[in-house]
Amino acid sequence: MRLLSILVLAGLPGSAMATDCPTRAELDQGATAYATYPDGGTVGLRWLGAGMIQETTRFPDGEGEFRMISMGGVFIIDEVNLDGDEELENSRILSRFPGGLHEKMPVRPDTEMTVTAMNRFADGTESEEEVIEMKSGSLAAITIAGCPYQGFPILLTYHWDADFFTSMMTHLPELGLSLELARMDPDGGTQPYAPERFSLTPP
Repeated sequence: MRLLSILVLAGLPGSAMATDCPTRAELDQGATAYATYPDGGTVGLRWLGAGMIQETTRFPDGEGEFRMISMGGVFIIDEVNLDGDEELENSRILSRFPGGLHEKMPVRPDTEMTVTAMNRFADGTESEEEVIEMKSGSLAAITIAGCPYQGFPILLTYHWDADFFTSMMTHLPELGLSLELARMDPDGGTQPYAPERFSLTPP
């Protein structure tokens, strides 16, 4: 669990100049929270209701943009590439989880679970199983790009046959959102990836 503790600290750096930090009240009223990452990409996070979050990732050059829908910002059920505002249907991936997972949301601190999703590809690629291991740490004070919250770290490890990828996140119960802080893969090691900006105002 030491790595989970490190993840909480990883979110601490950041400017205190943010003046419009996202709040639950504003998100409940339909506002979008914007997290901008070191690669210049910005993720717009918006509540859809029933614990579902829409995350739209944009880049300054407009390339490689995509949209995801997830349960609480953790378990992705729908992912599709974008061309401007158009969803490229042929790129869509739908993930189906075992019954009862939605009832376990929102994710809680100090929890472990392993679930198996079935990924179905709109382009005709053969469906595949994806095993997801989730471990969460303890609730603590955390600052995201100058915005203070209570949050807890989450390690999400995705397995596809012999391949795996780990996303290191923080979940902010106050907002019902999860934000990525770092990534780890077999070749590149651990790469910090915390938001440099977190705001209700688009970049």
